[in-house]
Amino acid sequence: FGHSSQELMNLLLTGQAVSNVFDNSMTLSEELTCRGIQYRPAIGYLSQLESLRYCEVGSYYKSPIFPVWIVASTNHFSVVFGDSNCLQESKSDLLLERCRRAFKKVEDGESGFIMKDSLGKVVEELGLMTMLGDNGVQTLAAYVEVPGGGGIVLWDDFWKATSRLMTGSS
Repeated sequence: FGHSSQELMNLLLTGQAVSNVFDNSMTLSEELTCRGIQYRPAIGYLSQLESLRYCEVGSYYKSPIFPVWIVASTNHFSVVFGDSNCLQESKSDLLLERCRRAFKKVEDGESGFIMKDSLGKVVEELGLMTMLGDNGVQTLAAYVEVPGGGGIVLWDDFWKATSRLMTGSS
């Protein structure tokens, strides 16, 4: 934006001078890992650039510990705040975020899909392996795999099936 670097803003808000505002780290290749925000900060950060799809602000910054956010626009920063009720997330929101984080750990970049062979890692990350077992993972993989094969599991199909499993709804 020209006011300061993103690294400086991240340093002031989180104590880490990282270049990105997404959650955790993203490995792009063996030689290149992009680091983002590693935990929920006390104060959040929102960016006008996200509405323009130039970047993605992660949920750590969107759900800070206190209901205060720095909002970056093209020519200035603003501070917005709310009461403590604005930070209360529903159980379904928490479940969605938990599943999204597990899926993204094995996802290659921001593609929106994983290989069917990686589904076991996601299930294990969610703690569902004891409930499903190996046969259950294979059944789930057959259910959520893209029609026609290809060995690909899309995020939407994974989320629909997994949310039903984890909530017990049919």
